[in-house]
Amino acid sequence: MSSPEIAVPLLLGRYRPRRLLARGGSSMVFRARDENLGRDVAVKLFSSGSSDDVSRFRAEVSVLAALRHHGVVSILDAGVDDSSPSDPRPFLVIELVEGDTLRAVLEAEQLTTRQIGEMAFEVAESLEYIHARGVIHRDVTPTNIMIVDYRTRFSRPRAKLTDFGIAIHSTRPQASEDTTFGTAAYLSPEQVRSQNLTQASDIYSLGLVLLECFTGAIAFPGAPVESALSRLDRDPEIPDTVPERWRDLIRWMTRQDPAARPSAADVAEAARGALREHRAPDAE
Repeated sequence: MSSPEIAVPLLLGRYRPRRLLARGGSSMVFRARDENLGRDVAVKLFSSGSSDDVSRFRAEVSVLAALRHHGVVSILDAGVDDSSPSDPRPFLVIELVEGDTLRAVLEAEQLTTRQIGEMAFEVAESLEYIHARGVIHRDVTPTNIMIVDYRTRFSRPRAKLTDFGIAIHSTRPQASEDTTFGTAAYLSPEQVRSQNLTQASDIYSLGLVLLECFTGAIAFPGAPVESALSRLDRDPEIPDTVPERWRDLIRWMTRQDPAARPSAADVAEAARGALREHRAPDAE
């Protein structure tokens, strides 16, 4: 069931929000119309102009504005909605990604080994790009991976990494925080411990996503605290039903020691090698 039309002021004199797509703790995402170019975009409108929201807004702008990659959502514009002077709200105008989240896809069907491999390669390729620019995503989950199907004769579904709302630069000091950012079921052990992060944290999270794609189950289920703490006591269980080559890769990606994990380039190379073994369509 689609969301109803909403009444939000025209932003920057050109972006007209039309329909609510998602709502989070600090922001809402709308499908909007760029009246100047006659195309639809996504608008991420922060809930308030508080110092925390402005800080998150500036951080996300600084990350997205520097990224240009086919596997990463692009920022198109940014501004502040001051239609209510007493409550100014910063917003981002983002490329509208037409497709389903990997979460929605997993709930609808069982992916084949080839489909999982293609997704793994594409997300790893995107992570290699952002990691090379000092960015740590911090929230690699099935909800933040979009599967885009261009529906042409020679195209196939492609994975795109979205939502850089809590991404950080690894080269900048990481303040010790009382709050752990990220989605509990996919946090790396170092995120749970509130330690300084490296790009290896994203690799661990992607490893849990891959494992879920094969098994259809979250590796560390339960309430947020229970889920987060459980990975400090044990490694994720990887059943024999996962193909051996992928079992080895997931085990490598989810090592407790961040320094012992592969790089995003290593993951992409391993995924490509595994895909070559499945050139013929599989029936899994």
